[in-house]
Amino acid sequence: MNRRKTYRVVVAIALIALTGLLVVQVYWFANAYKIEEKQFDERANLALRDLTDQLLRLENDTASRIAAIDQTATNSFHVDFNSRLRYPVLDSLIRDTFQKHNVLSPFEMIVYEDVTNSVMFGNFYAQGVRSDGEPTCLTRVPPEETAMDFVVTFPGKKADIVSGMGIWIFSAFTFLLILVFFGIMIADLSAQKRLSEAKADFINNMTHELQTPITNISLASEVLRKASGNMTGEKASHYIDIIYAENQRLRMQVERVLQTTMLEKGEIQLKKSEVNVNSVLEEVVRNFQIRIQSRKGLIQSRLDALRPLVFGDAFHLANIFYSLLDNADKYSPESPDITITTSNTDDGILIRVADKGIGIKRDVQQFIFDKFYRGAGGNVHDVKGFGLGLTYVREIVRAHDGKVTVSSEVNKGSLFELHFQTC
Repeated sequence: MNRRKTYRVVVAIALIALTGLLVVQVYWFANAYKIEEKQFDERANLALRDLTDQLLRLENDTASRIAAIDQTATNSFHVDFNSRLRYPVLDSLIRDTFQKHNVLSPFEMIVYEDVTNSVMFGNFYAQGVRSDGEPTCLTRVPPEETAMDFVVTFPGKKADIVSGMGIWIFSAFTFLLILVFFGIMIADLSAQKRLSEAKADFINNMTHELQTPITNISLASEVLRKASGNMTGEKASHYIDIIYAENQRLRMQVERVLQTTMLEKGEIQLKKSEVNVNSVLEEVVRNFQIRIQSRKGLIQSRLDALRPLVFGDAFHLANIFYSLLDNADKYSPESPDITITTSNTDDGILIRVADKGIGIKRDVQQFIFDKFYRGAGGNVHDVKGFGLGLTYVREIVRAHDGKVTVSSEVNKGSLFELHFQTC
């Protein structure tokens, strides 16, 4: 098993383990809540039975059977008292009885007429202490023989139960933090892994890219050295031209790496002035035309922007346009078909570079501007480059306070859009 598969297996196992722990944590929390709720209901039930017993004893009734407390809702308890009630006595006893049974949640109590089920009295109690206001309908005097029932409701029951589960909440919060930190670590490790692979690809590609001009220079200089004056001027000039061209190629490769690094560090000072984007694009397309025609391709430009002036560095703007055309050409296996357009938006100019090449997979589009990233990885050199072209494009666009986006479909081509503010 290679390192990549091992990494994926380890991450998958860790995710499964954490998911299992999360499920267990949720299960424990739910069970703990059920237990706390059951204990609350039992305390409330017992307190209400105790209260009923005290009320009957005050009426000198020791023979009546206390009816079962009916829990009509998760937070509501109905007491079928079926006898006359003196509200001040009930008001005093319920507070003392609830405190004795450790039922301290705020509650509402409503006294009903047993037959008509109409409200007789009622009040709200906060933490076992009666509110300052008088009970509802306290001035109403019921008939002597009126039988009454009462209902106690705990409106904040769920919140009170949860607030009492401090250790479980702390445990859940701690576990959630662990999950968040683990997710951050996995994302960071994945990013580091991609960067490591990209750097390895970069070294492989750079070795290949630099090896060719070095070999050509070495061969040409060796031929000149061995000729020792026996070579015609025309032939010697040919080899000298090879050495010069390959040396320029080496310099440009090294310069591209240095420029990208310096730009990321903010060490390149752009020489900004008013630049006509249409004019820059015309020149870039004109210089690129020969290369496209050599592959029997087509490059079209529709520069329709009426306000083409931007405040920028003409040299670097030309370079990013060249990089985009270079990519469009390299990633078109058949004859390239490239279209460049400009148009004005409300606050600037939009440049579009479209091709009909191999396209970019949706899941890797977010990485194509990363340093060293290349669609063809490893030691594959059908498409040459260091993976720095689009990084350079992104950094130059940012330095001009612009925006670059890409949309692409596999085997249908890619569209790069650059937006700059106009002067």
